[in-house]
Parts: sequence; C-alpha cells; structure tokens
Amino acid sequence: MLVGCGGAALPTEQLTTAKASMAAAEVAGAPNEPAAALMLKHARDQIEQAEKLIAEEEYEPADWLLRRAAVDANLALALAEEAATANAATQAKQDLEKLKKALSEE
Repeated sequence: MLVGCGGAALPTEQLTTAKASMAAAEVAGAPNEPAAALMLKHARDQIEQAEKLIAEEEYEPADWLLRRAAVDANLALALAEEAATANAATQAKQDLEKLKKALSEE
C-alpha cells in the first residue's frame, strides 16, 4: 500500500468506485439528460482533479474528491433512470389512450 504525505493511503478503491459509478451513469443514458449530464461532468472533472493529486502524492484530498465524484456519478445515474422511467410511463399512457380510442371506435 502506498502512503503519501500525512500518512494517507493511495485511494485506489475510491478511484475504482468513482469510475465504475460514472460508467454506470453513462450506460443508463446520463449524457442524454441535461441534469444528469451536468452531474456526470462534475464527476468526470473531480476524477481528473483527483488523478492529478494522486500523481502529486496528495492522497487525502484526492480521496475526498473521488468520494464526491462517486456521489455525483450516482446522482447522475439516478437522474437518468428517473428520466427513463418517466419517458416509459408517458409512452405507456399514450399507448393506453390509443387502445381506448381504438376500442371505443369498434
């Protein structure tokens, strides 16, 4: 285990978690939803900053940035899933209305 200034350990687990959370948000469609895309950008920026801090062996601030990045990426994921659910509900409602109309015309 690598330890930098102040005794903080290299935040490899947090880096992996943040990147995995970001990837999950991307797969869920976060780039296509404005609010989710913004949170995804925040997460990406924080990961980039953290990687620079890691290169400078500033592990403690990198750890905090990576934890925040994971939270932002998880929020992006939730926002993307919420938008997808809302879109599916709207489509189902429209389909139901079409079906009702078709049945009433018979």
